[in-house]
Amino acid sequence: MLTFKERFGGYTLLIAEDNNENFHYLRIACERIGFEVLRAKTGAESIRICDENSNICLILMDGLMPEMTGYEAAGMIRKNHSGLPIILLTAFVSQTSISNAIASGCNDYMAKPIGVKELYEAINKWVVKPN
Repeated sequence: MLTFKERFGGYTLLIAEDNNENFHYLRIACERIGFEVLRAKTGAESIRICDENSNICLILMDGLMPEMTGYEAAGMIRKNHSGLPIILLTAFVSQTSISNAIASGCNDYMAKPIGVKELYEAINKWVVKPN
């Protein structure tokens, strides 16, 4: 069985998060298992980065960011990148926020604070190694 680092080494993911502490926590956890990490601090920036980097295999998207929300950015990204998995990260979990995440094109959602084990399980669920 492959370790996470063997499985995800060389893959790129985008963390769309404006809060520095949250970003650094997620970055360290993702780099520890082999990912190259890109960062967007705004919803608009996340769209631009996705359009410029075809090698992104997953987006961890904060729900509330400057310029446009993660929900809005996910909807825009979904239009041009239909197969790219997006996990919405939110501190405001309710049935409405979950429904809004799915309606906006997110594949999944996670409640903050996020534990490393649950983060790795979500990554393992959504990042599919190409044949």
